Amino acid sequence: MSELSRKKAIIKRAQALALKEYFALDLSTLAELQSYYESSLEEVISILLFYADSIGIIRLQQLSALRADIERALNNLASLQTELLNRSLLASANIGVKPFLSHSAAESALDIAQRTTRFVKQFTGEDGLQLSDRLWIINDNNKNKVLRAINSAVIQGHSAREAAANLVANNELPTKEIQNKVNNASAEKIGNVLKAQGKDEDAAYWQARRLFRTEINRAHGMAYQNSLADDDDIIGTRFILSPNHPRVDICDMHASVNRFGLGRGVYPKGKNPWPAHPNTLSYVEAVFTDEVTDEDRATKQDRIEWLSNQSGNIRIGVLGVYKNNLLKNDLLKETMIRSKVKLLKKRFGN
Repeated sequence: MSELSRKKAIIKRAQALALKEYFALDLSTLAELQSYYESSLEEVISILLFYADSIGIIRLQQLSALRADIERALNNLASLQTELLNRSLLASANIGVKPFLSHSAAESALDIAQRTTRFVKQFTGEDGLQLSDRLWIINDNNKNKVLRAINSAVIQGHSAREAAANLVANNELPTKEIQNKVNNASAEKIGNVLKAQGKDEDAAYWQARRLFRTEINRAHGMAYQNSLADDDDIIGTRFILSPNHPRVDICDMHASVNRFGLGRGVYPKGKNPWPAHPNTLSYVEAVFTDEVTDEDRATKQDRIEWLSNQSGNIRIGVLGVYKNNLLKNDLLKETMIRSKVKLLKKRFGN
């Protein structure tokens, strides 16, 4: 066995083990994140019960103190969430460098992991936001949503009780609507509202979950790619679809097109389009110089060529309906694949 073959075997074995470790980290981190949100909700409901009167209703005069305690609980959730993300980013980056530990100094690998973690934290997206900004938005929206629900129930309940008292004083019975508003100010009813909010698709937990998965994946993949950057035996990286890839999307194109003549889904160092979108579990793997074949070099194609040879459902999955129509009419250029549809509609019309 040649020296290169031995090296490849060591790296590929280490990569397989590291990948399993990474997926386990992803699952354990998201499970811990979920437990934080569940515990925080339980704490919020306990606070509601503490401030309720003898019949379970929260009075308006308790609202200010109640809000202060709720805010403290949600600020604690935000702190735990940030700590967990920072810890998981570094752990993910450390896993990313593991396949190359036998071929680089441990100090160098540790430095790559730490530098990658710093980069991910400071990375600015197309929307101009960094990781800390995204976390702040999630936490602030969560706090506002919770407090709005509490404010609305308590204030409406207070007004309803006053209306009911006036009706009773005039020997009239409060309407069912008024009584419902009074009841909605109970700790139990408010707790039920908050539980329902937590199940919405745009709830803070689901936003945080998407953010965590995206950035943990970024830290892992970038650390992996940074570790092989100076290795002359490695020509590039292959874009690999997650085993749980749910539906056709742009990742299918990235994992299949032979854009550089290095093989399907293989890109020169630094040019891999991974990660293609948030919340992805797609990943990359090293491709060695001796793995590129003459057939790979001869079958190089651009993305428009690849798309034109795919079935309609694949093209729509990758491009969406509007861009697929542009492709069918020979109007779509490679530079437009990632363009926003609204910009293309301004250029081409509806």
